[in-house]
Amino acid sequence: MHRLVPLAAITVALLSCSFSYRSGSTPQSEPGRPTAGKPARPSRGKPARPVSSTTKPAEPVARRPTTTSPKPPTRPVESITAADRVFFGGPVITMRVDDAGNPIVAEALAVRDGEIVAVGDRTEVFKKFADADTERIDLAGKALLPGFIDGHGHLAAVAERSDQVQLGAPPIGGVRSIADVQRLLRADIKQRKLAGGQWVLGWNYDDSRLREARAPTRADLDAVSTMHPIAVFHASGLVAVVNTAALRQLGIDAATADPAGGQIVRQPRSREPSGVLADSAVFLVTRALPRQDDDERAAQLVQAERQYARRGFTTVQTGVASPDELDALRRLARADKHEVDLVAYPVVASMADAERLVGQRFGAWERGLKLGGIELVLDGPLFARAAWLSAAYTSLPPGKPRGWRGAARMPATDVEQILELAVDQGWQVLAHADGDAAAEQYLDAWERALEGRRVIERRPVLLRAQTVREDQLDRLRELGMVPSFASAELFYWGDWYRDTALGPARAARLDPAQSALARGLLFTLQTDAPTVPADPMLLLASAVGRTTRSGKVLGPTQRIPVFDGLRGLTSSGAHQSFDSERKGELVVGRAADLVILGRNPLTVRTDELRSLRALATYRRGAPVFQARPPR
Repeated sequence: MHRLVPLAAITVALLSCSFSYRSGSTPQSEPGRPTAGKPARPSRGKPARPVSSTTKPAEPVARRPTTTSPKPPTRPVESITAADRVFFGGPVITMRVDDAGNPIVAEALAVRDGEIVAVGDRTEVFKKFADADTERIDLAGKALLPGFIDGHGHLAAVAERSDQVQLGAPPIGGVRSIADVQRLLRADIKQRKLAGGQWVLGWNYDDSRLREARAPTRADLDAVSTMHPIAVFHASGLVAVVNTAALRQLGIDAATADPAGGQIVRQPRSREPSGVLADSAVFLVTRALPRQDDDERAAQLVQAERQYARRGFTTVQTGVASPDELDALRRLARADKHEVDLVAYPVVASMADAERLVGQRFGAWERGLKLGGIELVLDGPLFARAAWLSAAYTSLPPGKPRGWRGAARMPATDVEQILELAVDQGWQVLAHADGDAAAEQYLDAWERALEGRRVIERRPVLLRAQTVREDQLDRLRELGMVPSFASAELFYWGDWYRDTALGPARAARLDPAQSALARGLLFTLQTDAPTVPADPMLLLASAVGRTTRSGKVLGPTQRIPVFDGLRGLTSSGAHQSFDSERKGELVVGRAADLVILGRNPLTVRTDELRSLRALATYRRGAPVFQARPPR
C-alpha cells in the first residue's frame, strides 16, 4: 500500500510545543563529494537582475514565481530506482530563475539516498519516481525550500551559553537595568545551590539597552556575592566584567600585565583592575572555567545543532573556533553525530597562529564537518561603539575621548602577512569588519597580498560589513569578495544606531544589501549567533523590510526583494563556502537538505515574514526536526 503522509501527520503524538529529532547524518552523499551515476543537472538560469540602488520603493519589488519543470534526468526511466520520499502539494521553491529572472517554483520533489533525484511536474515525478514503498509527503500548501545556510555564526559559543544566565534586553531577554542583572545572578546561585567558590556566569548584557546606560561594574557584581567568582559577558563576547572574587581566582592584580591583544581595564588613576576585561583578556576567564568532560561537551554541541535545525538550518558556521572546539567537533564527526553540516573557521590573531595551521586539511568534508578557512577579527561590534569607522561616532561610549571612531584590532602589516600565507596555502579568509575603516584595511591588505601572485579564486568574505561604503562595494566586486550582512541587528539596534551612535544618514545605509545587488554582488545573511538568536526569518524580514523594534523603517532605499533575501540564506551561502555543487538550490543531483515553512515566503506580506516558522527540516533526505504545524 502507498504511504500517504500529510504534513500535519508528521508529528502525530507530539504536543503543540514539542520537538522531535532523528539523526540524518547518512554518509552516502557527503557535501562536496561527487556521487557516481547521478542524473545530469539542468543548466543554470540567468542570474537575477539587480535593482538600481537609486530607486526608493515603498515595498521591495517582488518577482513573479514561474511554475516550471526543470529538465528531467537524461538516463532512461526504466533505469531509475524509486524515490525514498516525494514531496508534493505545495510550492517547491527551487532558488533558480527562468530566462526572465523570475523564481522557478516546481510542483514536486523526489529524494533517494539523501540526494534530489527529480524536481518538476507532480504527475511526471510520481509516474517516474514513486512506487508502493515511496513515502508521500503532502505539503498541504506549505512551502519547500533548500535548507538554510548561516552566512556566519558561532555554534560552539551558542553551546557554551546554554548553561549561562541570559542577560539580554527585550525581546531576547527581560533585562532592563543593572538591578535586573543582579536579580537574575542571585536567582541562579539560589536555584543551582552553588557553594562558595563555584562560578556564576551571565551573558548577553548590552549597556546600550540598560537604564543606567553603562555596563555592570566590579562593585555591582560584588553586591551579588563576594563568595562566588562572577563573570558577565557583553553581547559581543569581546568584553567580560568580573567581581573581586573572580579577580582573585584568576590571579589578576595591579601587577598583572595586559595579555597580547587584550586589556585589563584599570581603576581611574590607578593600576588596580576595574573588573573589565576586553578583547583577548576575556580568554583569561574562559580558560579558567571548570573544564567539561568530552561527553558533556558533545551533548552540549549536539543540542546547539538541534536549535539550528529546528529553525530550518542545515549548514552552520562555527567561527573564531579554538583548538579545543575543533577537537570536540572532530570527535562528533568521527562518531557521525552531527545534526547539521558544520563549517569551522579557526581564529587567527597573529602570524604565529596562522603558521600553526599549516598542514591541516582545509576545504574537505568529513562526516558533516569541514575546516573552511581562517577568521580575522579587525574591529569590535558596532552596537558596542567599538567598530573602527572612518568618521567619529555621534555620541561617545563611556571613557572614550572626543572624536572616538573605534580602533584597529590588528596591525596592517600582520593582516597582509597572514593573507599572503593564506593565498599560498589556498585558505579562504573571513574577516570581521563592522566599520568602514576596518573594511578598508582588509581590502588594502588583499590588494597588496595579490600583487604579483597568480592565484585561483579565493572568495574572501567581509563579515558583518555594516558600514561598508559604495566605493568599497566596487572594490569588493573587483576582488570577488562576498559581503555577509547581519541584518537582524537592524531590528535589535537600528533605533539606537539612528538616534545615538551614528545619526540618521549613516544609519540609513547600514547593511547596504540593495547597493550590493545593484553591482551584481552575491551576499549572504548571517546570524552571528549567539549575539542574537539564530532566526533565519528575522534575518530575511530585516533585510527585506528594514523595520526596527520601534516599527520604523531604517533606510528604505536599501530594502531588497524577498527572493534575493532567500538567496542570501541558501544559494549564496553555498557559493560563499564553495558548496554550490551540492547545496543551496533544489536541483537534481544536490544533497536533499530541505526545510518546510508554514507559508510561502514569496507571497506573504513583508510584515508577516518574521512570523514564518520551520515545520520540518531534512538533512540529506532524513528528518532532523519535525514540529506540529501552527494552528
